[in-house]
Amino acid sequence: MTATTVRKPAGSAQVAGEASRPEKRPAERRKRSSRLKEGLPPAFHLTWVITAVLLVAGLCMMLSVSTAVTSPDKFGYLRNQGITAAAGVCALVLLSRVDYGRLRSWSVAVLALVVFSLLLVHVPGVAQSAGGSASWIPLGPLYFQPSEFAKLAVVLLGAHVLTSRRVADGRFWSYMWPFGVASLAMCVLVFLEGDLGTAIIIAGIMMGMLWLGGMKGRHWVLIAVAGGAGALAMTLRSAERMSRVLSFLSPSSDPQDSGYQLNQSLVALGRGGWFGVGPGESVQKFQYLPKARTDMIFAILGEEFGLLGAGLVILLFGVFAVACWRLARRCGDPMGKLLIAGCGMLIILQATVNIGGVIGALPLTGVPLPFISYGRNSLLVMLIAVGLILAVARRAPVAAAQSQGERYDNVTHIDRRRWDGRARGARAGAR
Repeated sequence: MTATTVRKPAGSAQVAGEASRPEKRPAERRKRSSRLKEGLPPAFHLTWVITAVLLVAGLCMMLSVSTAVTSPDKFGYLRNQGITAAAGVCALVLLSRVDYGRLRSWSVAVLALVVFSLLLVHVPGVAQSAGGSASWIPLGPLYFQPSEFAKLAVVLLGAHVLTSRRVADGRFWSYMWPFGVASLAMCVLVFLEGDLGTAIIIAGIMMGMLWLGGMKGRHWVLIAVAGGAGALAMTLRSAERMSRVLSFLSPSSDPQDSGYQLNQSLVALGRGGWFGVGPGESVQKFQYLPKARTDMIFAILGEEFGLLGAGLVILLFGVFAVACWRLARRCGDPMGKLLIAGCGMLIILQATVNIGGVIGALPLTGVPLPFISYGRNSLLVMLIAVGLILAVARRAPVAAAQSQGERYDNVTHIDRRRWDGRARGARAGAR
C-alpha cells in the first residue's frame, strides 16, 4: 500500500493566514489618518473657502468704491488690490506646500529683517507719511510697510521660542527673553511711527501667544496690567488719541470734528437698513466718509448690503475662528499648534478691532479689515498667514482624541499648574 501525498495548492498557507487575520475596524482605519488635514477635513476646507469668499467680497467692494474716485485712473485701487490678491494667493499656495518645521530657522531671520526695517522707518528722509503715521518705505512704484510684517514676525518667533526647552522651567524671563522683549520692542517702534492700532494688534498677539505657551497666570496678569497702564499713559499724553477716545464715548459731542468719521459711519450703516441700498449704490463713499476704501470699508459694505450682508461677513469671520480653533486644538505638534493659533489670532483680532471701531463698539484705531479693506501690505500678510495655517494642517499629526473625563482632568491640571507656580515640566509626572 503506497502512501499518497496530498499537495496543498500554492498560496494556500498565505490565503489561510490572511483569512485568519481579523478585518480592520473602521476606528482602526481612522487612526491611520495621521495628518491634521485628514483628521479634520471640514475645518481645513472652511479655512481656505472662507478666505476665498472674503477675498472676492473685498474685490467687489473695491469695484464699488472705485466709482467714487475723482482721479483719471478710476479703477486704480481695484487693479492694485487685484494684483496683490493674485500675488498673495500664489504665496498662500506655495507656503501651504512648505514643511513648516523649517520656520524655526526662518523665524530669526524674519525677525531681524523686520526689526531692521522698523528702525529704518525712523531714519529721516526714508519713510513716507500717510494718515498721521510714517510707516511706509518707498520701493520704486511699491510701498513696503514693515509694521504689517511685524505681526507675522511675532507669530513665527513665538511658535519657535515658546515650544523650545528654553521655557520648560516656567520662569518669567524664560518667556520674556527673547520673545517678550523682541515683541515689546516692535510694539514701541510701531507706536513711535504713530500707528497705535497696529501696536495694539502686535501686543494682543504677544499676550495670546504667551498664554497659549503656558506662561504662569500671575506673570501674564502682571504684563497685561503694565501694558494697559502704559497704553493709558500714552493716550492721555496725546490730544489726538484723547479726541478719539472722547468721540468714542460721546460721538455726538463734536459731530463736525473728532466725531465726524464715526457719525458718518453710523449714518452709512443706518442707511443700509436690513437689506442695503444695493451694490454700488452707496452715497457715503462720495467723500462723505473719510477713508472709505481702507479703515471704513465695513460701513460701505453695510450701507450697500445692509445688516444681512454685514452680519454675513461677521459670521464668516466667526466660522473662520472656530475652524482655526479646532485645527489648533487637535494639532499634535506644539509648534504647529502655536502657528495655527497665532495666525488665527492675527486675522480675527484685527477684524474685531476694525469692525468694533466702525460700529462704535471700540475706539477707532485705523487698522484695515482683513481681506476686504484696500491695503496691499495688509492683504499680503493675511494671505501668508492663511498659507501658514494650511501648511501646518497638511503636515502636522493629529493629536489622539481624549475621553471627556481625561479632557476635563487635563484642563484642571493645567489651570492648577499655571496658578500654583509649578513649571511646565511638572505635567509629565502629574498622575
